[in-house]
Amino acid sequence: MTHQLHQYLGGKIFLDIDESPMMRARIEGTYEPFKTRMIQRLLQPGMTYVDIGTNKGYFAVLAARLLHGTGQVLAFEPEPWNCRCVRHSIDANAYANIRLFELAVGDANKVASLHLGNKSGWHSILPNLPQCGRDTIEVQQRCLDSILDELEVTQVDVVKIDVEGVELRVLDGARETLTRNSDIVLLMDLHPYLGTSSIAVCDFLQDLGFQLYEMNPPHRSLAVSEGITVLYAARRAPGTRRNE
Repeated sequence: MTHQLHQYLGGKIFLDIDESPMMRARIEGTYEPFKTRMIQRLLQPGMTYVDIGTNKGYFAVLAARLLHGTGQVLAFEPEPWNCRCVRHSIDANAYANIRLFELAVGDANKVASLHLGNKSGWHSILPNLPQCGRDTIEVQQRCLDSILDELEVTQVDVVKIDVEGVELRVLDGARETLTRNSDIVLLMDLHPYLGTSSIAVCDFLQDLGFQLYEMNPPHRSLAVSEGITVLYAARRAPGTRRNE
């Protein structure tokens, strides 16, 4: 594989466009268009954006550019090579408002096993997945609540979560953050095909007062089902949020 810098919406990004069509889509402007537009719409100077499952940094680096040097981006990625790529992108853009943490985010502070996927976006804490081989590495895992307490970060505005099946664990370890920030917005990928429950994730969020919406316009309310793979969660309907 050949990694190099490419221009994209967030500035410069270091990746191998031949790894998969999704990598090429990142530089062609066709990658996850609804989520991309939502982040462009939501983020304003001074906000805090948290990216859990950063992969190659498409959304995290874009967020740093959108925040124009104010506010902050906190990005979390447990796999070392992905982290090296993201750091290369951060340095190439000279973005000073983004911090990258080589950590898994979950429901406990511990050492965890990361099962390495056949593609750079397929690594998972979950064992025995068909997308992963036999190789594993040990990584540090932290609860988001404990990380933010340590960093003395109290305001969080937007959180993107894409963690290959451990979404509920991430949410459980972020309960205080989700409760404290009444205007927080979550942009989530769910993975029911990996054997996890979309309904359990939705129930958790609704118990905390979140409403669930489709990511794509016109952002209709979502009926809870195991078929949900992408969602927008907030306590206000899209378009009625503070500062929006």
